[in-house]
This record gives sequence, C-alpha cells and structure tokens, in this order.
Amino acid sequence: MNNGFDILTVNIVRLALVLSIIFFVLFLFGTSPLQIFESIFYGSLGSYSKLIRTLLVWVPISLASLALIYTFSAGMWNIGIEGQIIMGAVGATLIARSFLAESIISPYIQMIFAIGFGGTWGLICGLLKVKGNVHEIFSGLGLDFVASGIVIYLIIGPWKREGIASTGGTDIFDKASWIPTLGQSEFPLLMVLVIFIFYVLSNFVLRYTSFGLRLKATGTNEIATKRFYFSSGNYILFSFFIAGAIAGLAGFSQASGAYHKLVPTISGGFGFLSILIVLICSRNIYFTFIVSFLFSALIVGGSQLQIKLGLDHSLIGIIQATFVLSWLILDRLKFEEKVIRNVLRSKKI
Repeated sequence: MNNGFDILTVNIVRLALVLSIIFFVLFLFGTSPLQIFESIFYGSLGSYSKLIRTLLVWVPISLASLALIYTFSAGMWNIGIEGQIIMGAVGATLIARSFLAESIISPYIQMIFAIGFGGTWGLICGLLKVKGNVHEIFSGLGLDFVASGIVIYLIIGPWKREGIASTGGTDIFDKASWIPTLGQSEFPLLMVLVIFIFYVLSNFVLRYTSFGLRLKATGTNEIATKRFYFSSGNYILFSFFIAGAIAGLAGFSQASGAYHKLVPTISGGFGFLSILIVLICSRNIYFTFIVSFLFSALIVGGSQLQIKLGLDHSLIGIIQATFVLSWLILDRLKFEEKVIRNVLRSKKI
C-alpha cells in the first residue's frame, strides 16, 4: 500500500500522466504525437515478425530488470549488470562452440553455463563490496570494462572467424545451439516461459519468504540486521549472485536468440536501461514486467519513425528521457495520489 492507495493503481495513473506529458513535449517539437505512437506501434507490434523482434528485445531487458530488483532490495547499486549480461553470453558461447554445439541439449547446457558465468561475475562484485569494502558502483563499472575486454579478446583471438581477425563477432552458432522456438516460427517460447517462471517465483520469494524479508531488511538498515542474528554481508552476496545469474540468462538470450553469435556489443546497453526501469517501477515486479515491454516496443518501433515520418530515430531517446524524468518528478510530488483522491471524492458526491 502507498498512503492508502494500491501501488499498482498509483502506477497506472502515473503512467497515464507521463504519457500525457510525452504527448505535450512531442507537440512542442512540432510533431504529431498520435502519428509517432502509431508508427511505434506499427513498427513493434504491426505484424507477427515485428512482434517477434520486440520479444527478442524484451527478453533481455525484462530479465536484467528482474535481476536488479534483487540487488536494489539489498540496497546495492548493481552497475555491473552489463558485465554480468556479457559474461552470461560468454558462457553460452563456450558451449555453442564446443562438441555439444550440434546437440539438441546445447541450448539448455548454455543456460546453465550462462547462469554460472553471470552469477560468478556478480558474486565477484559482491565479494569486493563485502570483503574489500569497495563501493559496488566502482567495482561494477570496473567489471563491466573487464567483461567487454574479455569479449573483444575472444572475438579477435581464440574465437575469431577462420582467416579473419575482426570485431564483427564469432562464427554463427550451429542451429541446434539456437534458442528453441515455437514450431517453424521464431517465437522464443522457451525464454518467454523462463521469464514468466522467474517473475512468479521472484514475486513469491521476495514477498512471502523469510529470505525476501531479510534481503529487504539488509537494504533498509544493514546495522539493524545484527540484532536479528543474520549476516547482512551474506545476503548482499546472495543478491549479487542471484542478480548475476538472471542477468547471465539475458546474455544467453542475446547470444543464442538475437545474434546467434558473440559480438562486442552483446549486452546492447540493456543493463543500464534496466536500471532506469527498476528505478521507475520502485522495485514493483508486476510493473517492471509491463514497463520493460513498453521500452522494448519503443526501441523496436522507433525504426519506423524515419521510414514513415522522416523523423530521426534519436527521437526515441527523447521519449525515453522524458518518460524517466516525468516519472521521477511525479513520484516526488505524489501528484497522482491527489488525482485519485479527487476522483474518489467526486464519486462520493
């Protein structure tokens, strides 16, 4: 609850207000907001193939956002989320290039390795925080750069294409190593199921278990946890490992679902975008699920702006920035709660 109002209701009203602000900003730019959103809708959901592309973007964003909820609940800024996505992709690529590449079980072994690589990379950040007293922002950024360096080394070194040493990526994976899809289509059924399972399971863990309660207690008051005889340091480590493991799955999705190979920009910047999404949603799992899809539709549908309206794709960045800034301002002012109160009063009258 939030001052007597259901959190989901407050967020829905706030979303409507934010969209109104975005419409006004687009109008000031001399563009038609309706045409812009129509083009975005058409570009992201206008056909089955466009829906598939949107889902392929939504999968890593939604997983990275869910991962961050764990570390944010523990009071940790997991800036290293990008590196965890990258290392998950490295783990998946390791299997996709091994003797298991042509096996039907390859994608499932890739998932295990992606979870392991991503979780370990997250755990390193947690250890630096708990044991070395290194702030997680600095260690996270450092690990992001190291992970990026590892990928570039592998692409131009041990995993380079035969006869070519370029940063264009590795060889395409064998089709058996691609993420399984629904029938002959490219619908990423496996990853969609994984997302639903992880979101439902995470909601249960964070809301109804002692682990979730202690994790939130760690984020609220680390010193007070000692009075309840459990180590906040251990829960910080747990949060980083779990976040890294889920982020590793996002890397697996990028490598074996979107690109079918390892590329230098495998994370796509989705980790940093997910930080904004989780901040917007105040760690609300249900709303994170919805907002991550909206941002994915913006990214994919934005390509239609130049094709249909002759507008630059950078307008999507303006829309995203306006969305985040407006949301945070409204959250500070609690304006939507005043709107709800007025509506409830009018109904009583």
